[in-house]
Amino acid sequence: MTKIKVAKTILIFILLLLFYGCATESGEIAKHPSEPITVIRGGLLIDGTGREPIANSVVVIEGSTIKAVGRLGQVTIPSRANIIEIKNKTVLPGLIDMHVHYYEWMDQLFISHGVTTVRDVANTLDHILQARERNQKEGVKKPRIYTSGPALDGSPATFETTSYALTTPEEAKSAAYKLINSKVDCLKTQQKITPPLLKAIMEVAKKEKVIVTVHLRDTKAKTAILLGIKGLEHISGINFLTAPQSELEEVSDMIISHSVFVVATLILDETCSRLHDPELKKDPLLKKVPPEALKRLFSFWETTFGVGKWWTEEHSNRSRTILERKEEFIRILTKKGGSGLIVAGSDIGAAFIFPGVGLHREIELLASAGLTPMQAIMAATKNASELLGHADRLGTLEAGKIADVLILSANPLENISNIRSIEMVLRDGKIIWKK
Repeated sequence: MTKIKVAKTILIFILLLLFYGCATESGEIAKHPSEPITVIRGGLLIDGTGREPIANSVVVIEGSTIKAVGRLGQVTIPSRANIIEIKNKTVLPGLIDMHVHYYEWMDQLFISHGVTTVRDVANTLDHILQARERNQKEGVKKPRIYTSGPALDGSPATFETTSYALTTPEEAKSAAYKLINSKVDCLKTQQKITPPLLKAIMEVAKKEKVIVTVHLRDTKAKTAILLGIKGLEHISGINFLTAPQSELEEVSDMIISHSVFVVATLILDETCSRLHDPELKKDPLLKKVPPEALKRLFSFWETTFGVGKWWTEEHSNRSRTILERKEEFIRILTKKGGSGLIVAGSDIGAAFIFPGVGLHREIELLASAGLTPMQAIMAATKNASELLGHADRLGTLEAGKIADVLILSANPLENISNIRSIEMVLRDGKIIWKK
């Protein structure tokens, strides 16, 4: 036998030995998963679905995916798992902020406040698509991004740099196709959109099966709902200063019957009601914003919100009244059974609203407006994922879902403000922040 044949024989023998040496007694080949396994054990589990919490829970994560969830003793814990013991703590899904105008400086604030996913609803196209691609990578210390790209608006556009100004239905269709072909996740309209423009956009969106969410002024909410929108930003399209109770009831009924999600952004109205409060300029979070970004923010706030310029106490009182009426609307919608259509969004980028903590405040405001603590949590988890169109992947702690997990030191069902007590954040099964 030649040396070459001997070498081949030895190699075949080694390969067979390795192959059959991995076999089980039953003759099956044993599986040795390469993905790391993490087990979060002992906490109170609030899974985001609205089901009763599970005390002394176990969450098994393999790689980036949740493999099992249940009570201790009822879930098998793999022997090679990395165990995170969290007795007397609470487990939640990662939070989703559904109304954001995203920039890179926001990353750390989002993550440290448990926001693992954001939906950007008006930005320059190249910037936000690049940011989305970067932030989609598994386990990065950034929120994953979904985006509408630039908003679709009438002419002249409300915000020129982050909108497409449209004058005809043909232009509206062309702009909608441009965004869809750019692979945006949804379409968003801005205040000056008219019924004919919105109708044209909806024709394209229905054909291409793309979600449309709207910020209205020149179109009524009832008209937009009948055209087929999926999301209503700021509860716009209703004049809350003059709308009678009957109109609030009617719009609530339409929202439920057409399954339209409401992104209330109550924090925007609350903050606008306080723009003369000197405490706003003392917010320690201002120091978390890079100087150049802060300079741009204040310039935008001066122009758009009149901060330090034209904003008067009369404007603040007006915002206070609108907030009260919107809270009334939320109570009506909730009593009619529409709490599952209420979604949390903070409008990051608006005056003195900051990443992460802004969503916490929005959740608190939704609770004060009539949602139970569980329903308020669902507004930033399950309901948000449904409006995104990704409830199969995000929003709840269930087997098969992406492992975005928060560990809190206190129970938000006892006091919704405990949503702020975040100690650890996992994204895609990896720890990306610890207190």
